[in-house]
Amino acid sequence: MISNIKRIFTDKTFLVTLVLAILALSLGTIHLADIDLKTILALLTLMITIAIYEKLHLLRYMANVIIEKCQSIRAIVMVILLFSFFGAMLFTNDVAILTLIPIVFNIRRQVKLPTIGLVSLMTVYANLGSAMTPFGNPQNLYLVSYFHLDILVFLKLSLPIGLISLATLFIVLFGFSKAKIAAVKTPHIAINLTQVIILVVTTLIVLMGVLSVISIWFALIASLACAFWIKGEIVAEVDYGIILTFINFFIIVGAVSRIPLIHDFLATYMTHNTSVFTTSVGMSQVISNVPAAVLLSKFTDHVAALYLGVTVGGLGTFIASLANLLALRQYQAFVHDGTVKKFIRQFTLINVVYLVIFFGIGFVLVTI
Repeated sequence: MISNIKRIFTDKTFLVTLVLAILALSLGTIHLADIDLKTILALLTLMITIAIYEKLHLLRYMANVIIEKCQSIRAIVMVILLFSFFGAMLFTNDVAILTLIPIVFNIRRQVKLPTIGLVSLMTVYANLGSAMTPFGNPQNLYLVSYFHLDILVFLKLSLPIGLISLATLFIVLFGFSKAKIAAVKTPHIAINLTQVIILVVTTLIVLMGVLSVISIWFALIASLACAFWIKGEIVAEVDYGIILTFINFFIIVGAVSRIPLIHDFLATYMTHNTSVFTTSVGMSQVISNVPAAVLLSKFTDHVAALYLGVTVGGLGTFIASLANLLALRQYQAFVHDGTVKKFIRQFTLINVVYLVIFFGIGFVLVTI
C-alpha cells in the first residue's frame, strides 16, 4: 500500500491534473454531480478485475502459446498486433500495452524484430481495438454511462470503425518479412484452472454491472471478493492514481465548462456532426481523448460524432491518449541503447499517418 501511495504522488499525469484541477477551481465552480459516480465505480471495478488477470498472467500465457508456433517475423508481428487489438477490446488498451511490450523485448533476444515500428503499431492497434467495446478504454466507459447507451447501440457505433481498423492491420502486415525463423522459446507460465473459472464468472458479473444490467455496486463487490479470494494483495496493487486522475478530469471539466467564454463558444459551435467530430479530434491532441470526451459531452448529443472523434483523436501525439504515454514509459524502461529519441520520432510519424487516414475515414462516417 505504501508503494502504491508513493506511485500515486510520483505519477506525473495525476500531479499535472491535480494542479489543473486546483487552477480550474479558481476560474469556475463545480457541482458534486460533475463527478460521475457510475463511471468512477465502473472504472474501479474493471481495474480490480484487470489486476486479477495481470496477477494470473492470462493474456501473457495465451500470447506465449501462440507465439511459440510462429515461423516467421510476419507471423510474430501478426500475433502481437492481433493480441494488442483484441486484448485491448477485452482488457483495455493499457493492459494490452503493459502485457505485450515485455513479450516483444523477450522475443527480441532471440529474433531480430523491428522493435520501434512494432511497438508503435501495437499502440495504434491497442487504441483502435479498445474502441470496439464499452469497457475497452475510459472514454468509452464514460460515454456509455453518460449517454445511457446499451450494448447494441454502442456496437452500432463501434463496429464500422473497428472493422476498418482490423482491415488496415492485415494490410500493414505486408510491410514485414515473411522469412522463416527458428522456433521462439517463451518463459513458462503456470495457470490454475480453478482460479481461471472463478475469474471468468466474476468477469461476466462485472460486465453486466458496467453495462447496467445489474447494479454496479454488486459488480464491485464481486470483483473485490474474487481479488481477496485469489490473493488479497491484488486490491492494494490496483493503480488508484488512475481513479484520482479521472476525478481530477471531472473537476477540471466541470469548472472549465462553466467559464462563460468557453461555455458560449462550445454551446454555439458543437451543433453539427462534423464540428463535434473535428473539435473532439483536435482537442484530444492537446488535452488527450479522455478529458476531451468528458468536456465535450456537456455540449452535444451527437454521440456518434463524439465517439468517433475521441477514438480517432487517440492517434497522433503522445498526449492524445494515456496509452501512448504508457508505451513511451515502457519503451524507456526496456531500452538502454539511446534509441528513445528515435522511438519518439518514428512513433509520432506512424501515429500522424494513422491520424490522417482515420480522420478521413471518421469524417466520411459522420457525414453518411
